[in-house]
Amino acid sequence: MSYSIKVENLSKRYLINHTNSGGARSIREVLTRPFARLRRSPEVIQAEEPKASPSEQFWALKDVSFEVGEGQRIAIIGGNGAGKSTLLKLLSRITEPTEGRISIRGKVASLLEVGTGFHPELTGRENIFLNGAILGMPRSEIKKKFDQIVSFSGVEKFLDTPVKHYSSGMYVRLAFSVSAWLDPDILIVDEVLSVGDQAFQKRCADRMKELTGDGRTVIFVSHSMAAVKAMCEKALYLKQGRVVSFSSVEDAATDYLRTVLAEAEGEAWHKPSFEFPDANAETHIQCPDYAVCIGGAVVDSQGMARGNLDINESFAITLRYRVLKDVPYRLVPNFHFYDESGNRFFISFPEDTAQTGPGEYEAMCHIDPFQFNVGRFTVMLALSSYELEAPLHFAVENALRFEMHEPSAADTRRHGWNGALPGLSRPRLQWSYRTLT
Repeated sequence: MSYSIKVENLSKRYLINHTNSGGARSIREVLTRPFARLRRSPEVIQAEEPKASPSEQFWALKDVSFEVGEGQRIAIIGGNGAGKSTLLKLLSRITEPTEGRISIRGKVASLLEVGTGFHPELTGRENIFLNGAILGMPRSEIKKKFDQIVSFSGVEKFLDTPVKHYSSGMYVRLAFSVSAWLDPDILIVDEVLSVGDQAFQKRCADRMKELTGDGRTVIFVSHSMAAVKAMCEKALYLKQGRVVSFSSVEDAATDYLRTVLAEAEGEAWHKPSFEFPDANAETHIQCPDYAVCIGGAVVDSQGMARGNLDINESFAITLRYRVLKDVPYRLVPNFHFYDESGNRFFISFPEDTAQTGPGEYEAMCHIDPFQFNVGRFTVMLALSSYELEAPLHFAVENALRFEMHEPSAADTRRHGWNGALPGLSRPRLQWSYRTLT
């Protein structure tokens, strides 16, 4: 596969000036300062001279190298200040690198901020032709694509209205439509798509896939890992201007989310057990009269609390709670499982409801091997009575956290597949063969 973008040892440096200018703050001071200086001694004047300090060098990007093939959808991810926007500006030729080299094959269309390339006084119709001209498209070609652009953007009613009256969502829809339908070889899109609604984001994702299917390249930046996973195949993970990884979107997103979580919490991620109350777990209580939480754990087949588990071994989730008095409703333990992105994976309910008399109890959910894929998961433990209008006796978010690992040769069904398998689950379903001829 030939490349469409090749970045070699790319660096971008900015100078931060810390000089104390000692500048005048008013017109009066500007006019009177020369005469005031005449009345002061040389020693006083020298002491009042501004102190100059050298400018600080800030490297927004440092030694960044990667290569993007034709027809690929690549995400650039990282926290604030990672260098994502700087990299996009360099790729878009808005600014020049301090060091390194960028090689680009083809015509680039960039959508870096709301209203990029739009003239506020011109109408939507006029801005379509203006943007097309900026992208180097002949007027006849723009006319040929005009109806598709307008239909995709959904701004037909406001097409002859100056865009300064558009909402941010309308701006983005029209700007993306122009960029995506005038056949760029490389489409660069920043976080702006988050302004659009879910339906428009879905259309954008589909259009990006169409472009890459035709051999074009898409570079996409977003803080939303869900959007990144939906739209891209690989991801470049930047941190403080340097490349952490350039790998599959699943692996890069996992690395990024784990780093963010570790920095936010400043403690070990794994949480195989907890005792209530837990300062690090958010608890919701709607009906406080009948039952209280005591604690819970992730336990292996030997009953030991473990935060690291093997994919080919069974384990269980336990919840300990106390019933304070007879409950005139059915008591239902329910466990909610989430992936690393915070998406609820599934909810598990027991076949039978729990005892309702006073006492201490333990509910245990047994999980067979290969029910979870490799990765990290979080559990919310809850006890409910659904006959009540407010059914929660308690729900403990972030109660437990565990990670699934795959030991060498654990899965005999790989049949030569190397590397991580996508998805959240690895169910071992029943298969069969039959001969047809």
